[in-house]
Amino acid sequence: MNLWIIAGGLLAALCTAGHAVAGHNMYFRSIQSHLTDATQSSVFSGMWHLITLHFAFSSLMLLLYGAQGRSDIAVWVIAAQFGGYAVIYLILSLRLGSLGKLFQWTLFAGVGLLAAIGAISL
Repeated sequence: MNLWIIAGGLLAALCTAGHAVAGHNMYFRSIQSHLTDATQSSVFSGMWHLITLHFAFSSLMLLLYGAQGRSDIAVWVIAAQFGGYAVIYLILSLRLGSLGKLFQWTLFAGVGLLAAIGAISL
């Protein structure tokens, strides 16, 4: 068992829930209501749900690898993806004038760091 990777998986699960529930109420509905073109609306909806699925599968993979106490390239890829998400959201947040404007970067960074630490520790 690798508690670092499990913690990364739990944090990714929190990201999944936040995206699917809180994000849907805070962002999805508002953006969707401003899209008048059916194709743009469908593409946006598809992208939203793809992100939710990606977060969910990443969480599941980290939890499974952590429970088995093993790591391979999949853990590193998930760590890199969430690290990349953190950098993107940090830059966007700073452009909006505050580290906390788009706080999601902290959660994404946490997933990436926990998964990487877990992979290194094996």
